[in-house]
Amino acid sequence: MLTARSDEKDELQGFELGVDEYISKPFSPKILVARVEAILRRTQKGEAGGEILEVGGIHLDKAAHIVEIDGQSVDLSYKEFELLAYFMENRGIALSREKILNNVWNYDYFGDARTIDTHVKKLRSKLGQKGDLIKTIWGMGYKLEEE
Repeated sequence: MLTARSDEKDELQGFELGVDEYISKPFSPKILVARVEAILRRTQKGEAGGEILEVGGIHLDKAAHIVEIDGQSVDLSYKEFELLAYFMENRGIALSREKILNNVWNYDYFGDARTIDTHVKKLRSKLGQKGDLIKTIWGMGYKLEEE
């Protein structure tokens, strides 16, 4: 969203309405291009890597919004699904809580970063033994490792 309104309440309302980015006038054209490129990288990342992800017996179909473990369907909430997809897309990479918030919650979450801990705990529980693939990196965040 590109707008002349720069009040915090207007920006929050924009995010509540579903915008990916909120840019107030005046703005730098270079910053605008950088933000558009960042959004394109995020959206093209899923396309380039395909819509189906497989890690350690976990099968995730992004288009159909389905997760299966060894052929058994697993019911996940929307955020749990997005969190698992993000972990799978970045397997083997240590991810800070801030980075997870920025990529899964898309900068529109204004609470405690510890909400990630709660979502990871629920996700691990729903994944059963495969939940052990999500490793805690104390003081930093999490990492998904294959067996």
